[in-house]
Amino acid sequence: MQDFRNLEVWKKAHDLALDVQKTLGRTKRIDSHVRSQLSRATNSIAANIVEGCAKGSRLELARFSDIAIGSSSELEYWLLLTKDLGQLGPRDHERLTTSTIQVRKMLFGLRNAIKNGKSAKKRTSQPVVAVADA
Repeated sequence: MQDFRNLEVWKKAHDLALDVQKTLGRTKRIDSHVRSQLSRATNSIAANIVEGCAKGSRLELARFSDIAIGSSSELEYWLLLTKDLGQLGPRDHERLTTSTIQVRKMLFGLRNAIKNGKSAKKRTSQPVVAVADA
């Protein structure tokens, strides 16, 4: 079992979730449904990394990394929608979108490292190394 707290990608995803929640807290113009979707998508990224680490296999971590990648793409869309609706300022949009894309690149790097490591090593009990940036 991999401790998710040791993964740089989880730390970045957690920071992103905190930033989105703080931004939502001070941005009252965002529609409640969209606010809920933003919160759900951003929390899903870090939560799927945690769940994948708890599964105890590299393949499961790769699978949950794919789910987190999907959630990051969804978050990017909700951020774009809120900007285009005039509910999120351009600075907040740029900062959050940049962080979202960075986390997604790291998730792709993690997933690729896991899949490449799997072909080189048959053992699934090996800890997964943190991937800094893809």
